Amino acid sequence: MEDFKWEPKITELLNSKVGKYLSNHPFITLVLLVFGLTASVPVGLFLAFSAVTLISVTAYFIFIEIFLLTVGGVILLCVLCCLAVVAFWISCVLSILYIIGSHVLNYSFIPSRVPEKTISAGDMETEKDLNS
Repeated sequence: MEDFKWEPKITELLNSKVGKYLSNHPFITLVLLVFGLTASVPVGLFLAFSAVTLISVTAYFIFIEIFLLTVGGVILLCVLCCLAVVAFWISCVLSILYIIGSHVLNYSFIPSRVPEKTISAGDMETEKDLNS
């Protein structure tokens, strides 16, 4: 162990209470070392699994989000086009009804109107002669 004393962090660890205890109990040190090495494999696999799961869920969420936004946009576009067609036809019907209604109203009051007489200058003189 004299070879590792030149490293200050190792020297600090060996001079601590835990370092002195582990130096005096080499079997416990070996058990902890083997446990740390063997536990790194499942912990690494779990971290890899969680990273892959996180990436795949994020990608899945993004693709589903894009898909749903695309479908929603297409549906909105179809609804707006249908509304434009309906608004056009309603405007046509209302315009036709307005034109028909205005013509009906104009022609329905013509018989009740009294046509005005147009009196020419010659008729005015004959009318004066008749009245006198």
